[in-house]
Order: sequence, then structure tokens, then C-alpha cells
Amino acid sequence: MPYRYAGKLVQGGQQSVLLAKGDMLFPVNEGETLDGTYRVESIGETQVTLTYLPLAREERIAVDSSLPVAASATRLDPAAAAGGGQAASATAAPARPAQLLWEGPQQVRLGTRFEVVLRVTSGQPLQASPVQLRFDPAYLEFVAAKPGKFLGGMGRDFTYRANPDGSIFVGASIQDPAPAAGAELLVLSFRTVKIAAATELSVASLNLRGAGGQPVAFSQPAAYKIAISP
Repeated sequence: MPYRYAGKLVQGGQQSVLLAKGDMLFPVNEGETLDGTYRVESIGETQVTLTYLPLAREERIAVDSSLPVAASATRLDPAAAAGGGQAASATAAPARPAQLLWEGPQQVRLGTRFEVVLRVTSGQPLQASPVQLRFDPAYLEFVAAKPGKFLGGMGRDFTYRANPDGSIFVGASIQDPAPAAGAELLVLSFRTVKIAAATELSVASLNLRGAGGQPVAFSQPAAYKIAISP
């Protein structure tokens, strides 16, 4: 079983179970399929039941009720969660948090495909960055996600999953931690599907980690806004 229980996540008033795989966190709900091989059958108070599809075999993950419930903006350290520890507190954060910035067009025409870049600046070396993004699927259609130049070419491990509700979960890590100065972290592609005066793409949760898996504090970036014209 490649997954382990890592806590629960509250988003939009609803609670999801957090599973961890390596450095990445996966908020999951019943009926979802992970990596095309495991289907989440049920989520109970004491266990999460999955089916390993290639063998039609049922497997279970025990629920640890002592782990904290994270809000959507909480920076949860999966290594600490899996070990029964607590999420990193704000008081332990460095004096200069990492900065994130969206970069993309301010306006596009209906039916157009466009790219948005999430950039990061951090004096502390970064190694991993599991992130949850949100957008409104009534106005935007998600096309693809790819690692930015900061992740590419440095022993990257990159995966993503997009859901119909407008949430995107991205896991990314590199072998050798490195500082960043306005570096490309993620590149996302969308297609516009409905006219709008403004629609948003935002970071719902992010877990920046540095050397040795230490959490790196960051300033929550403002939402990226784009207008869609006829």
C-alpha cells in the first residue's frame, strides 16, 4: 500500500480525508480513483477502505484520530502528520517568508487557451511543494499542468490531479533543495468557456518544504484574476 493516513482537511465546510504518498498529500473522497489503481470505497471513523483495481483486492488504512484536522489554508507537514506530530506553528516560521506571485494575461477571448505561471521567491532552499488550487469550472476549463523551470532538470518528481469541482492537487519535489528568485514553480493551462467580468484562480493550500523536510513559511498570494471577453 503506497498511501498512509495523514489527517483530515476541511474545505468549504466539508471534510475530506488526507492521504500521503511520499512528500505529497492527497485529499480524497469516496468514489475517487488514485493513480488509476486504487479506488476509495468508503471512509469511516476507524479506517479508509480502498480497492486495488488490478487484482480487485480490498485494502484498508487505519484512521489515526489523534492527528489534527487542517483548514484549507493550513500548511500541513505530511511527515509530521504521518508520525503523529503536530502541524508546524506560525511561531516557528522564519522571519522572511517565501513569496508567491501569479503571472498571466489580464484578459482573454472566449474559447482561448492560455497559460498562467506561479512564481516563487525564497531565501531558504526549497525541496517540495504539495499545493491545492481552485478555479471556477463554469468559466475555465483545465487543460494541463507542468513543472516550471525551478522544478525541471533538477531530479523532479511531479504529479497532478484535477477534479470536476474546480480543484487541482499538485505534488512536486526535487532531489537537491535550492533557493528561488522569481522562479517558475508551476505552469497551468486553461481554456475559457464562458464570458466573465472576472474569474479567479487561487492557492487554497500549500505546503512548502525545505531541506530535511522542514516547513518553509510563505505569504498567501493574492488570487489571480482574469476577464473573459466575447
